[in-house]
Amino acid sequence: MPSRYDDLQKIDKMRSITDFISRAAMGGMSESMRKKLYKLSVRQCAVMANIRRYTLLHPEGIPMSALAERAGMSPSAASHMIDSLMSQGMVERHQSPSDRRAVLVTIAKSFLEISEDINQAQQKAIDELRSVLTPEEQKIHDIVLDKLFAAVVEQEGI
Repeated sequence: MPSRYDDLQKIDKMRSITDFISRAAMGGMSESMRKKLYKLSVRQCAVMANIRRYTLLHPEGIPMSALAERAGMSPSAASHMIDSLMSQGMVERHQSPSDRRAVLVTIAKSFLEISEDINQAQQKAIDELRSVLTPEEQKIHDIVLDKLFAAVVEQEGI
């Protein structure tokens, strides 16, 4: 007899896991950080996520043109959004050292420092979820996670 969990689609299972981790992040934030993030639009959050994901592998920053393309925005709209996020102290923009015409965007150092509480709360939630796994299952989980992340990196051209 299948359990109620067997009937859930994989996408719903993945969303449940990521929602659990996201809720933990909200609990790890200071009130001032929570207020700051609540002011962001869904699109701004998506742009921030794109910047962060890209800069995990390319700490120098994401080219503005690539960010606009990844976010499905015109270069002008992306520039205006980055201006808005800069005024809130969330991102920084600077000239590429290798191409003077290119503008690179990174998460602001001050925001990265503040977001450490969020990272710690999320890691605690992940550790809590992984505690139901045996050590062998945790190793398998790590391998699968690395493979899935590599696939995302390849498909997104990061």
